[in-house]
Amino acid sequence: MSETLFALVVALGLAVTMAAPAQEQKKPFDPVPENERNLYRFDFKKNFYADDAAWQADMAKARSQVEAIQGFKGRLLESPATLLKALEARRESEDLLIKLYAYGEFTSAVDTKNRKYMDAYETLRAEADARESFFAVELRSLDAAKLEAMVKREPKLSSYRFVLEAAVREAPHVLSEKEESLLAELGPALSSWEPALFQLTFDRTAFPKIEASGAERSLHLDYSTLMKDPDRSVREKAFREYYKQLGELSDLAGFSLVKEMQANNEVSKLHGFPTYYHEALFDAYLSRGELDNLYGQIEAELPLYHQYLDMKMDRAAKSLGIGRAEIWDMDMPAKGVPELRFTAGEGCREGLAACKVLGDEYSRELGKLLDPKNGRLDIVGGPNRGQGAFCEGNFAYFMDNYQGYLDDVATLVHESGHAIHHQLVLNHRGSLYFSEGPAYMTESFATFNEWLLRDHLMKTLKDEGARRAVRSQSLDEMMVLWEIARRAKFEMVSYDRVAAGEITGAGGFDKACEDTGLKYDPFFARYPEMKVQWMRKHHYWDVPGYYFNYVLAHILALTYYQRYLDDPAGFPKKYIAMVSQGFDRPAEELLKDFLGIDLKDPKVLQGVFAMMKRQMADVRADGAAAK
Repeated sequence: MSETLFALVVALGLAVTMAAPAQEQKKPFDPVPENERNLYRFDFKKNFYADDAAWQADMAKARSQVEAIQGFKGRLLESPATLLKALEARRESEDLLIKLYAYGEFTSAVDTKNRKYMDAYETLRAEADARESFFAVELRSLDAAKLEAMVKREPKLSSYRFVLEAAVREAPHVLSEKEESLLAELGPALSSWEPALFQLTFDRTAFPKIEASGAERSLHLDYSTLMKDPDRSVREKAFREYYKQLGELSDLAGFSLVKEMQANNEVSKLHGFPTYYHEALFDAYLSRGELDNLYGQIEAELPLYHQYLDMKMDRAAKSLGIGRAEIWDMDMPAKGVPELRFTAGEGCREGLAACKVLGDEYSRELGKLLDPKNGRLDIVGGPNRGQGAFCEGNFAYFMDNYQGYLDDVATLVHESGHAIHHQLVLNHRGSLYFSEGPAYMTESFATFNEWLLRDHLMKTLKDEGARRAVRSQSLDEMMVLWEIARRAKFEMVSYDRVAAGEITGAGGFDKACEDTGLKYDPFFARYPEMKVQWMRKHHYWDVPGYYFNYVLAHILALTYYQRYLDDPAGFPKKYIAMVSQGFDRPAEELLKDFLGIDLKDPKVLQGVFAMMKRQMADVRADGAAAK
């Protein structure tokens, strides 16, 4: 199917994408119909490599590029022309390494027993980092004045100005070339085995099967589905069995996590940071004080979050006709609010339609990604699959098990947002290298797509019950700010406590999770088994020090959405200009220059909280109308 025809099918298909809610269908809902499942699996030969020989050729090419970069060692700053050639060689090398990483990540995600390509990449990455460690060392002598003089002599260096300014900023934290090279070589041995052990712990565990709605469900893979089952006893059993199982796995998970945090902290100390978490903030151009300020504003509004939880519990109790709701009742649709379900095809079509407001180029590139015939989606569950959902670069999208809930469609457009951000930067600046920046920015681009999806559904759904469902889910997503803040705060607290020797294993993580949980969420007092909830987020192992990015991204995405509502014609143009620009300056400058957003503004969250309060009032009104 051509791109134009796919877009036409999408446009004409909008009338049928709003399938009747699952409870109104005569046959069981199938999120990925049997006859379409092969469409929703990666076509590695089409999008990556035809065979191992082609992959090996790229591996050899990458090593050759690294060798060529070595030729600049000792003379990086001998002239502006030499510096430019070195930077361009490194950019070309990074583009190929990004592709090799994506291939390794995707092949291991669809089959966690296949680590061949990821292991090879990690070895190559360590080799490249070691051989290119002279970059950071030699650039230590570059200051702002020297940089300005070089750019004046060679204007093409302006494309790399931000890269060079970052090197000047990082200079005080750079070790000797020998030390940096050694740390790079040791990288895989220090920090790659822990996430592998975490994944292996889950893969080797025979999670119980639970009978639900006439079918056997995996407690691990189908947990979200089980928590929405109409049989209350099934939901309670799933909750209690799941957390019991996590508790039984916590010794190995805790061992791997404490070892990873210890290793990360020790390397960060060598670079002059108190903990790895401090270094992660520095890399994002943030400080601990700035983050503490945001947490302070979020925690000051905890009463709003608790009012929301009380409302959810009250609505669940009334809807189910019970005296007191429990945590396993909260995901059940309220009275008059149907559970929306979308097949994979419907989810792709709705996502594409929602993002149409971002312009023709965005829609065109998103259409290529979401057309299943292009083999860039892998979302069908099965054995030995990785957890979660992710994109890598502009290449493709993986999800462990698409179930067709609105959350799943939101995840689809979220991860697609990552891919198209990278694609737009490639289109405008000729390289994925320039799309690498603070994760809170890239996450904000992805999260904004979720708000466009909800906005689109509110405008196109004809059934008022379905619209209530979207309003309710939108409130849930707004209020998740406190949940992600709690998760991020747990990681920060854990790094501090590991550094202080207070956490040495699973019990220490249980306490850190419980301490942060009790501060944010009243359910932690009611359900003490939730202290092992830290095991539910693979990010702590796979992308350490990342979770705070979700907090900032959530705030930014809601800010984008409010500005879009205020200026639906003008805001998308300014926004896409910023996204397409890539990272040619610090993120805070991009936000100010393109959108007039200042993250250091002490009132930066006021608009977000006001929006949340309005949304909660609307959902309350829906509940009153449904009585």
